[in-house]
Amino acid sequence: MREILTESELSLIHALQIRPRAMWSELAPILRTTSATLARRWESITERGLAWITAYPAPMTGAGAFTAMIEVTCDLSGTKALLEALTRDPRVASIEHAARGRDLILTVQTGSLHELSDLVLEELPGHPSVNSTRTHTCTALHAEGSRWRLDSLDTAQSAAIAALESTPPQSGSARPESLTDEVARALVRELTRNGRASAREIASVIDRPASSVRRQLAGLLRSRAVVLRCDVAQDATRWPITVTWWCRLPVRAHREVVEIVNTRPELRLCMSLTGPANFLVSMWVPSLPDLLRVQEWLESRAPSLEIIDSSVTLRSRKRMGWELDTHGRATGYVTAHGG
Repeated sequence: MREILTESELSLIHALQIRPRAMWSELAPILRTTSATLARRWESITERGLAWITAYPAPMTGAGAFTAMIEVTCDLSGTKALLEALTRDPRVASIEHAARGRDLILTVQTGSLHELSDLVLEELPGHPSVNSTRTHTCTALHAEGSRWRLDSLDTAQSAAIAALESTPPQSGSARPESLTDEVARALVRELTRNGRASAREIASVIDRPASSVRRQLAGLLRSRAVVLRCDVAQDATRWPITVTWWCRLPVRAHREVVEIVNTRPELRLCMSLTGPANFLVSMWVPSLPDLLRVQEWLESRAPSLEIIDSSVTLRSRKRMGWELDTHGRATGYVTAHGG
């Protein structure tokens, strides 16, 4: 049964999309309620699996980092074991069941080309239900889901919440010198499970002094080496349909088309890829007629763009490490990313 979020719940989620770790006392006057009410509301939302806050290493950062989209065709009758394995694989960030042309679309993040090659050339073909794969390596990530917003707050509220972010990015290296790789992995692992976890909560899990974790956590968040993201169950919004367009576009036109698609509030993902389909755009839309209207808009605004193929997502099994149920709600099972 489809569950719809209330306006007050949507407003809170929208606020946390802007500032995932904002204190309830900061948000309460902007959302015209109390801190206690917001805490209870968020607890109810997360218990129902309708929204969650996660974290992951910033895509395409660091030497040797690889992001890829892998199309998989498989025997549907034998995919249960495959899906279970992929869901528990931390390299596989997201899993979507596609309507045509491919059975699964995987978003994969690895720390090296060798790691990606092992998955594509050995592990996936070795599974009995996999018939074929097609890999598109990301050469530039232009937009991803952490930038997508609900439309529940007015302009003044959004600006006030954005202004709460007062810690400037740290210049220089992506990760502070005082933060070792071991500690960084531990912090990201705990933030992946709960992006609002306090330093004290994290310290109790990783067995380190709370004061040290507080300092190291602040350094990690300042560095922008990790992305914080408030996600929402898609079926509980007014945009229940995901459409992905696989496109061909002259390389010289990529920047111009990125600026065009970035004006659409429906945009969830945009990246440049290797191969004949070298540009990918994915959006959340309210209905299939809206899908056609957006595609018509895209074709008229970007005449140099050739849409090679399109696919509608039938179901999302996993999104940025979080397993989802058949209604797109978080189950609570999370595969933590590495460092």
